[in-house]
Amino acid sequence: MPYSVETMVLPQEIAKDITEILPHVKRGTLRFWGKWFGRPFDNYHWLVACDATDDCLHLRFNEDEVLAVWNPADVEINETTFRIGSATEVRWTWYYYGRPKTPENLRYCDYARQEGKIAFRTNWDTIPGSGWLEQNAASYPAVEMPDSV
Repeated sequence: MPYSVETMVLPQEIAKDITEILPHVKRGTLRFWGKWFGRPFDNYHWLVACDATDDCLHLRFNEDEVLAVWNPADVEINETTFRIGSATEVRWTWYYYGRPKTPENLRYCDYARQEGKIAFRTNWDTIPGSGWLEQNAASYPAVEMPDSV
């Protein structure tokens, strides 16, 4: 189910196609514009549900994490590949692992493409609250599960 930037498929159509192949979707560690969530290959996530609203694709994972992707393009998600090549914004939310799933334990990492660079902000206490990713971050896929480092 690869989609190219040229076709600009609606998030609802992408969600429908992904839902049809669940649970046969690649599992692994997520990376956002080249930035690992945690240490490389330290986490293991799998997709359990998918839907969309307007311009946003919502991907729901096994530990109640949610990946929201606005204006996704160049999407390829199947048994061997998990890649969203481009997006205007990405938000990863999760409950602080090992703690109760309550509102005060809900964490987020936001990423947004701005003027060719990637801005981020988070309420995760292990990294700074906001700023910019590395200069070359926009050259990476918006979201991916790489096979290796």
